[in-house]
Amino acid sequence: MKAIALLSGGLDSTLAIKLIQEQGIEVLAVNFTSPFCCCDGKGSCPKSSVVVAENLGVPLKLIGLGDEYLEIIRAPKHGYGKNLNPCLDCRILILSKAHEYMKETGASFLVTGEVLQQRPMSQNRRAIGVIERESGLAGLILRPLSAKLFDPTIPEKEGWVDRERLLDISGRSRRRQLAMTKELGVSGYSCPAGGCLLTDSIFARKLRDLMESELMDLWSAGVLRHGRYHRISDGFKLIVGRNHQENERLLGLARPECVLLEPVDKGPTALGVGVADDDLLAMAGRIYAYYFRKTNGPADHRQKLPQEKEGR
Repeated sequence: MKAIALLSGGLDSTLAIKLIQEQGIEVLAVNFTSPFCCCDGKGSCPKSSVVVAENLGVPLKLIGLGDEYLEIIRAPKHGYGKNLNPCLDCRILILSKAHEYMKETGASFLVTGEVLQQRPMSQNRRAIGVIERESGLAGLILRPLSAKLFDPTIPEKEGWVDRERLLDISGRSRRRQLAMTKELGVSGYSCPAGGCLLTDSIFARKLRDLMESELMDLWSAGVLRHGRYHRISDGFKLIVGRNHQENERLLGLARPECVLLEPVDKGPTALGVGVADDDLLAMAGRIYAYYFRKTNGPADHRQKLPQEKEGR
C-alpha cells in the first residue's frame, strides 16, 4: 500500500505523515513551491520540507506552481479571502496536481495535514467538500489529524488504514499536535502554522498594484518579497533594499532590462521594474538618493518622499 502526502514542512503535515507511517504504509511526499510561501518567515518552505522528508525517511518531489497559479490569483473562481488569497482555488490546483502524481506512482490515496476549522476559508466542511469534488479526489483524501470528525474515506472503508488509530483534532489550537511531537519523535518542521504572503495586507496591496499594471509574472512577484515598494507610475515600479540580505537578493534577481541602482561603497540596492522615461528615471533617482543619504549621512527627516508609503 502506497500513499502520496502533501508536505509543507510544517507541523501538521509532518505529524500526518508520521501517523500513516506508523500503520506500515509507504509514503511519498510532495511539496508545492511558489513565490508566496513564508512558512518560516524567510520563504524557505522547500528547504524545510527537505529536512522533514529526510528525518521521516520519505522521498520528496518538489513541484513549482507556475503561470497557471498566477492566473488563479488574477481571477479565482471561488473568490479571495481577506486579502489576495484564493485559498479554495489554490487548494484545488494543488490537489489536482497531487492526484496526477498519485496516478504516476501507483499510489492508492492522498494524505494531508489539514485540521477541521483550523483555516477559516479552506478547512470548513463546505469548502472541503467543494475542494474534494473539483480536484477529482472525493473519498481519497485522508486527513489523519481530523479523520474521526469526517465520514470514513475509501482507505478506511477498505481497511487499508485503521480508523481507530486516527485522530479527532479540530480548531486553531495546536496544543495536541505539539504534545505529539515528543511522543512520535518528529523534528525539523519549520513552524506550527506555516503561512502565505497573499494573506498579508501590505504584500497583497503591492501585488494588486503589480497585477493592475500587467507587469506580474513569477519573476516580478518574487522581486516583491525583497525591499520597499514604490509605485512610480502605472508601468514602472522601484524596489529598494532595506538591508544587506535584500540588497544581495535584488542584485541577483536583476535582469538586463531592469534599472539597477547600486552604491559605490555602502548603501541600498534598488531595482526598477517596467518601462521608464527620463522623468520617471529622475524620480527613481531622487527616491534612491533619499535612502542613500539615510545610510551614509544625516538625512532631513522632515523631507517628504514622493509615494514613499508601501504599496503607493
